[in-house]
Amino acid sequence: MELKKSTQKRHQLLNAALDVFCVYGFTGASLDEIAKRSDMHKSNIFYYFSNKEALYIEVLTSVLQKWLESMQMLDVDENPEEMLTQYIESKLEFSRLNPKASKLFALEIIQGAPYIQTILKGSIKKYFKRKVKVIAEWQAQGKIAKDIEPELFIMNLWSVTQSYADFDTQFEVLTGKTLRNRSFNQAAIKNNVQLLLHGALAR
Repeated sequence: MELKKSTQKRHQLLNAALDVFCVYGFTGASLDEIAKRSDMHKSNIFYYFSNKEALYIEVLTSVLQKWLESMQMLDVDENPEEMLTQYIESKLEFSRLNPKASKLFALEIIQGAPYIQTILKGSIKKYFKRKVKVIAEWQAQGKIAKDIEPELFIMNLWSVTQSYADFDTQFEVLTGKTLRNRSFNQAAIKNNVQLLLHGALAR
């Protein structure tokens, strides 16, 4: 029972930290505000994390882990059209459900990734390279157009789908809608599959 309660408190703390970090960034965020939003005393934060930086890195790492989970479906033995369509859908779903997480990651990258540079250059880059090889193998099998650059293709998949979260204010001002609107969400999936895949799949 105590373990379950501790896990719930940790989850509550991470959610509160995400709320604060995505608005103020690492420098502007305060542990006092995070403690207030998580409904716990500031000193209790140090039971879970040694300092603000450790908490910040954990929030960002959890975002990256969720993104990597969705990339698991990109397997060389699967049908590229089906898998890439599902991947686009999953990335847009993440943008719909976790706009704050996407914005926080974008903010960190815009600032030069000072706190997750090691993670990006290490495990994330290795995982990225493995998925680049999947695209390259699909090309070798004649399933993906030869003139597509695998690394840039994956980066384009990321940037386009994440823009719906990172720039949701822009989407709402210009179109009057965001992914929270069911019909707009479906249109976004259809449009991105058309835009990103039809030029990439071999015909």
